[in-house]
This record gives sequence, structure tokens and C-alpha cells, in this order.
Amino acid sequence: MKAFRFNLIFLFAIILMILSSCKKESHYTAIQDFDPSKNTFVGGQTCIECHQNEFEKWSGSHHDKAMAIADSTSVLGDFNNSTFTHKGVTTAFFKKEGKFYANTEGPDGEYHDYEIMYTFGFTPLQQYIVQFPKGHYQCLLTAWDSDKNKWFHLQPDLDLHHEEWMHWSRGAMNWNNMCADCHSTNLEKAYDPKTLSYNTSFSEINVNCEACHGPSSQHVEYYKQGNPVGKPPKLYMQTGMASEEFVQKCARCHSRRGQLTKKFDYKGHFFDHYEQQLLNTPIYYADGQIWDEDYVYASFVQSKMYQEGVSCKDCHDPHSLTLKRQGNNLCITCHVKQDYDTPSHHFHIQNTEASQCINCHMTGRYYMGNDFRRDHSFRVPRPDQSVTHETPNACNGCHTDKSAEWAANVIVEKYGKERADHFSDHLLSGLDGNLQAYHHLIGNSNYPEIARATAVNQLINQQITQEDVDKLLTYLNDDSPWVRKESIQAIEQIGINEYHSYLEPLLNDSVRMVRIAAARYFSLNAVDMSSNADFDNAYTEYKDRLEMTSDFPGGQLQIALLQQAQGDIKGAIKSYERAIEIDNRYNQARMNLALLYYQTGYIDKSETLYKKVITQEPDFAMSYYMLGLLYNEKGESDKSLDYLKISTEKPNTTPNAFYNYALKLIEIKDFSTAELSLKQGLDLFPKNERLMYVKAIVYANSKQYKKAETAVNELIKRYPANPTYQNLRREITKNR
Repeated sequence: MKAFRFNLIFLFAIILMILSSCKKESHYTAIQDFDPSKNTFVGGQTCIECHQNEFEKWSGSHHDKAMAIADSTSVLGDFNNSTFTHKGVTTAFFKKEGKFYANTEGPDGEYHDYEIMYTFGFTPLQQYIVQFPKGHYQCLLTAWDSDKNKWFHLQPDLDLHHEEWMHWSRGAMNWNNMCADCHSTNLEKAYDPKTLSYNTSFSEINVNCEACHGPSSQHVEYYKQGNPVGKPPKLYMQTGMASEEFVQKCARCHSRRGQLTKKFDYKGHFFDHYEQQLLNTPIYYADGQIWDEDYVYASFVQSKMYQEGVSCKDCHDPHSLTLKRQGNNLCITCHVKQDYDTPSHHFHIQNTEASQCINCHMTGRYYMGNDFRRDHSFRVPRPDQSVTHETPNACNGCHTDKSAEWAANVIVEKYGKERADHFSDHLLSGLDGNLQAYHHLIGNSNYPEIARATAVNQLINQQITQEDVDKLLTYLNDDSPWVRKESIQAIEQIGINEYHSYLEPLLNDSVRMVRIAAARYFSLNAVDMSSNADFDNAYTEYKDRLEMTSDFPGGQLQIALLQQAQGDIKGAIKSYERAIEIDNRYNQARMNLALLYYQTGYIDKSETLYKKVITQEPDFAMSYYMLGLLYNEKGESDKSLDYLKISTEKPNTTPNAFYNYALKLIEIKDFSTAELSLKQGLDLFPKNERLMYVKAIVYANSKQYKKAETAVNELIKRYPANPTYQNLRREITKNR
């Protein structure tokens, strides 16, 4: 079978974000009759007269306190000449003329006074926002712990330089693009990429009624009539919604996602406006458990409860956001027929922390320093997976003095040897090289969509065959837009341009996220689409998405890729440079720019960029590998060998590193070192075709004909249609 490799230019471009017993609903059908174009925002105060109870629940909630003007009633932190020092940077908090200030290190490395304009949140922490030029607003990384009443740093382990993306004055803490969309009502970012400025606006500063229910002028006017007649106008969110619809509307803010549109307009589906982060590390553990911040949605849609029609509102009051019941009483509302809340199930002393359902099935992690958030995938503990893949499990989360093997044995002792089938079994098996496990997961619609889409995404990180490609083509017609979109991107990354006819229908897909992926595919492959009537609309959506994210380094990288595909090399260089300007440590852009210089003959510029990456990321294998190729191109064989060797020794090395290193060793007839390196490579990448081939070459050249014959016979067995291996065997046989 034919094997495929990625186009190198795209290697660095993979971006970037209970009461119900309802039946599982169909996916992505029309979800409401609400027409936002006929409505305007009227303000939450207009709702109080009729919805006093809901307003009282909302008042004081996290939505109510999401953002506020900084004043004596909203600011919780100690601004009475207090100080906080982190990694040598001291921030002083004080008041002057009734206003609140912080003196701290700015983007130039110097100390300045900054007026606090807004508060952000209130418990368990409160952040503070200051104004910068050109409409930029920045969130301080020093925050107030409102439970312990003290200052603390949100990134305590990081030693941040003032030029880094993660510094409070830079992109990672920019309110306009990182926070605003979910903390205010009717938010419009309004970024101008030409002037690098924002004109961000909102109708209400916090998450008010219309943030969730949508612009409500028709609703209000209808009930203002003395004797209203006819059916009342619908709201964007209202009572009686199906659970899946409710969840995807909450997902707009309660998810780790990237924006597709310049403004959320309350039309269509979640995937018409946002692209959700998949279950990839380091955002998630290999089995899908939360690792970095998740914001609930992606973990919840993994759960069996979501698959069975449970939604957010079944556990949480949608206005106060508090739990409807406390402790196990919430869980047994639905799980009343089972003996789950007894020692016969949990094997712990009743009414203790250890007997709480959430501590076994909703483990959590601390984020932002002091905010404990629980994993909403509601999974059964799997210490057996911890043994094989070092994923966390609830048992060892408490029994920290015990091993994962101990926990796995206890589970077998208490619950038997059989574990219920779970998508994570197949996801982990796929990571181990079992591609059929990926296909099993992708092809079964009973598994969570996000897990199936993740499997598509991870599949192409392996060495795939024509059979795998053929299956990918069938996934383009999957019911899930998540799977369709990932299948488009998978085919794009493979780098084969013979499947245009399979992808053209997706330019008119019902979901914007899929249309954008299809437009990107044809654009980056420079396909003439002038005869396709659907392309122009999808391309416009694609361009809008690029402009929406152009204030991110990743957005600039995507713009550069498009410019390269269109032959605008100067524009691409400028966009890569802009990405690095936004984030001086965004080495995806630096690597792509170095490769572009390399391809266009600017070898010295390319060399400088690769060396800069090595300085910033000394364990990044690809920079050494590319330098090895570059020095080979320059005829500096010793340097080429040195850097290729180093690339094979780094944590995230690739089969290509071993392959090219072995070729250089063959060139100087150092067969013993080549043999040793290839053994190490095949230990890491078992049965990699290229490594198996060059190993046979090494044996043949070093006159180890028996080993060479064994190696080439294995290749012929696996790839009988490849004439190269047949020819090699004839050569070996002739020379024996």
C-alpha cells in the first residue's frame, strides 16, 4: 500500500480553541424560529417588571459580576498602598483622587502607574483591567483572592519577560480578544488590522438577560400591549428548549474555542460562529480528561449524560447558576433506582468526602491559581489506563501514597475484570499505533462527536495508507460537522491534490465551520474555483475568519499561508513577521518563515531564524532537523551530521530525522553508527517504512547480506506492490 507524508509547510500550521429523561436528539437541525434581524437590544432593566424572580436569582451571580466599572462598590482588592512581588516584579496598589491604580512593569520593561478601569469577576478571584492606547484593554496577571483576601499571581511558575505573549501587557491578557466576547452583552470586538486598533463596544457591561436570551425588542413590545393577541415572539433562549440546543447555546461562552465570525449575531448553530478545541494534549490528557482550562463544554459532550439528553439546566439553575441540590442528593435525583449512594457501590464510609459521587466521577483541577473546576465528562475511574498511559484517575487522586497498579487491582477486586466500553479505550489504542482503533471510533456515531473528530485529527499524525485515505473520504459525508471539518483538514495535510471532487460539495455545507475548512483547502492548494458558484461565499467566510483572528499570532500565520498559496511571498513574509511581533516566542511562524527563506534561496536568513528557535526552545527537535538539512544544502557536511544527530536525540523527534541522519552516515560509510541510530529510530517508530528501507540499505552496503535480505523481505511482505523493494532484493541476492 502507498504511504503518505505531510507537506512540511503545513507541519507548523496546525493551529488554533439531573432531571431530564429526554431521548437523544438529532444533530444540527434548525433550532429556533427566533429572528435576530427583527430585534434590537433593549437592556436587562426592561425585563425586571415581568421577571422579578429570575432577576433576583441573577443578581449577584457570576454572570451579573462578570465585569463592572471599577469603583468603591465593585473593587474587592486591597488598594490601600499594598504591594505584591512576583519573580522580581513588584506591583503596588493604591488610590488617588477616588480612583484605583496599579504601578507595575509595562510593555517597555519600565514601571508605570495604570488606572484600573474595570473589575473582572468577583469570586474566587477578581482581576483588574487597564486601558492602553488604540483601544486596547489589558488584564493584570496579579489578581485578588477574594476567598483568602490576598494578592496572588495567575501564573506563579512563569518567569515572564515584558516582550512575551504571556506578559500582562501583551496578547494573552488582552481583554478585547481573549475575554470580552463572554463577559459582556452584545459585544463587538471591532479590530482594525491596518491600524492595529480596537473599537470594542457592548450594550451592557456584564452578562445580562439579552446576552443569553438574545435581543428582545419584539418580546417586550408584544407584552406591552394591553391585550396581546397571537403567539408571543420567541427568544433566542427560552423554556422548553431541547437539551442539545440548550447546551450548544451555553457553549458559546463555556467552551475553549476560536471565533469564526466578526460578531455573534444569534443566528444558526454554535459551529456557525465558533470552532471548538479538540481533545488533544496539552489541553486534555490523552484519554480526554481536562488538563488545561476547558470551560466545561468539551468535557460535558464526552459524557454519557449528554448523550442521553441531560443539559446544563438539569443540574444548575440557569439564572443563579447554583446547583439545584447539594451533594449526592443532586445525583440521585435521576439515579434513584440504583444503589449508587451506598457503600456497596462506592466502598467508602457513608456521608464522607470519599463517598461523594463527584469525587469519583467529577475530579477537577485548579486554574488561574485558585479556581477549582470539575471535569464534566462524568467518567468511571480507569486506573488501568493510568498504568498504560499515565492518565490521571480519581482513585490515586485521593490515595496519593498508592500506585496506579494498586488502584487498578482494587477496581478489579470490587467491580470485576470487565470495563464498560469507552471511547478513550480506542483513542489511547490509536495513539499506540492501532489505526483501526481510530477508524472504529470515527465510524461509530454512538461515540461522542468530539472524540470521533479528535480521532480523525490524530489519525493523520501516524503513517497512513491508501486504505486510510479512502476511509477519510467517506468521513466527509458524516452526519457530524465536527468529523466533516476534521476530515477536510486531514486530507489537506496529507498533501494529495486529487480529491477535489470529494470536497467541492462541502463548500455549500449547512455549517459555516465546514464551509470555511473547504474554502481553506481549495485556497491553500491554489485550485481554480472560478466555475464553482459556492466557492465565493465560502471564501468570503474564510477571509472574514482570517480577519477576525488577525490580532492573534496564529491568525497571522494562517494569513501568511494563504498569501504563500497565492504567490504573494512578500505579503507572507510580512504576515509571519507580524505574528512574531505579536508574540516573540511564536515559533510556528518563525519556523515557517525560515522554511520560506530556505525555499526562496535566503539561506543565511533561514539559518538565523532556526538558531533563534533553538535558543528559545532548546528541546524542539524540528529546528535541529531543519538546520541539518540546511547545512547539507550548503555543503557543510560535518555541521549537517551534528544537527541531524541532535534532532534524533530530542524528545519530539520524527522518523525523518533518523532517516536523513542515516543517509548522511551512509554517505560517509559509517555503517555501524547508522545501524545503531536506525535501531533507536525503529524502537520509537516501529515498522516505519522509510526507516525499514534505509536499514536494508545499510545492511546491504555493509555486506550484512543475511540481515539485508530479512529486512527487505519484511518490506516486500508489507508493501508487495512497490517495485523498489523487489529491485533491492535482486541486488542483494546478486551480491551475496
